[in-house]
Amino acid sequence: MTNQRKLSEIMQEMLRLLLRDPNEAPSWEATHVALFLASAAWNESVGTRFDRSSYHKAWEAREAKDPALWDELKSTDTDAMLEELVEYKKSHYPHDGRQIVTCGTVDGGIHVEWLAPTGSKEAKNWRMQLYGLVRTGQRKEAVRFLQTSLGISRNEARRQVMEIAREFRQAMERL
Repeated sequence: MTNQRKLSEIMQEMLRLLLRDPNEAPSWEATHVALFLASAAWNESVGTRFDRSSYHKAWEAREAKDPALWDELKSTDTDAMLEELVEYKKSHYPHDGRQIVTCGTVDGGIHVEWLAPTGSKEAKNWRMQLYGLVRTGQRKEAVRFLQTSLGISRNEARRQVMEIAREFRQAMERL
């Protein structure tokens, strides 16, 4: 896995697939919607479960800020765009099982935080839930989640949550 392409480069590639004019620099809003779609499609293709209908609120919020953002994208059919990106990922990066925790822009570039591939779908979804809680600052909930799901002590759960938080801090320091 040492010669894997950077996920930030791949997300840029996938983002461009969604633009009406891939040679034009997209607006901030269009960039974020396209990155959201690209990372969601990537995670779906590696087996991370999610409900596509839950994303409609995200589109509505973005659209409220900038209704013209859809003019920059090649379609308003987000499900069709997700399907296209899932197929693109499967055909171009079939053996890359990394899971994207977060994807966005930092200082004008694309930044992706990801987890190394893991086994079963259940393990992938469990891990994404845990890392999502830690990433969004919900550490108490992450501790409870670990205690409940693994049956471990509160101290051990705290230790694991602190380790995950340290990993995120180190990733941000490398930017």
